[in-house]
Amino acid sequence: MRLSKLLTAGLMVVLTWLATIVHCQASSTRQVPLPEQEIRAVVERFLAEKLEGRGWETSIRRLAVPSGIKVSSGVRDLELIAPAGWDGWGATSVVLVVRVNGVVEKNLSLRLLIDAQTEMVTASRQLLAGTVLTEADLQLQKQDLAQAGGLPVKNITDAVGKKLRITVRAGTPIRSNQLVSVPVVVSGQLVTIIAENAGVRITVSGRARSAGGVGELIRVQNLVSNKEIPARVVDASTVEVGF
Repeated sequence: MRLSKLLTAGLMVVLTWLATIVHCQASSTRQVPLPEQEIRAVVERFLAEKLEGRGWETSIRRLAVPSGIKVSSGVRDLELIAPAGWDGWGATSVVLVVRVNGVVEKNLSLRLLIDAQTEMVTASRQLLAGTVLTEADLQLQKQDLAQAGGLPVKNITDAVGKKLRITVRAGTPIRSNQLVSVPVVVSGQLVTIIAENAGVRITVSGRARSAGGVGELIRVQNLVSNKEIPARVVDASTVEVGF
C-alpha cells in the first residue's frame, strides 16, 4: 500500500513537470498581432534619421501594411531597409525585418508614399522658352518635391542669367535640367586672367579659346607665355585660374 502511494505521488510529480514544459512551449510560440502603429513609428524614425538636416517637412501620405500580421511573443526589434538610391520622398517599396528575441522571424514588404515640402525656385509668371532669367522672373515657394518632378533649383542666384530650354507656367518649379548657361565670353575674345592666392593677386592678358557662361570652365591662352590653360569665367571680361 505504501509503495503504491509513493508510485502515485511520483507519477503526479512527473505529470506536473510535463504539463509545465508543454505550457512553457505553448507560451513561447504564442502568436500576437503586430500593431500598425508600431510599424508606422519605425518608418517615422527612419525618415527622421535619413532626412536630418535637409530642412524638409515630411509626412507619410500612404503606408500599405499587410493585414493580420502576427509574430511570436517576445522582445521585438523592427528594422527598415530602403532601396539604396531612394532620397526619402515619393513612392517606394521597403523591407521591414522583424526580429523576436534576436531571431529574424519575418521579412515584410511595405509600400510607402512620402510627401516632402521644401522651398524651391518657381516662375513668378509664365516664362517662354529662350528667356534669360532675371530675379523678377523668379520666386521662392514651398512645394512638394514629387510634384516638382525632381530636385528643383534651391537658390534664385543659381538660375539668374541662365536661359530656359522650355516654357514654364507661373508657379512651376524650375529644375536645373531646364536651364542652359548663356555664354558671356566668346571664343577669340580678349580677357583678363586673374590668379589669386594667400593675398597675392596676379593679372595678365589672355584670349578665350572657347565660349562659356559665368561659373563655367573654358580654355584661355596666356598672351605672355602663349600657353593654354583652363579658367573659370567670372564675368564678361574676366576669368580666374588657381595657383
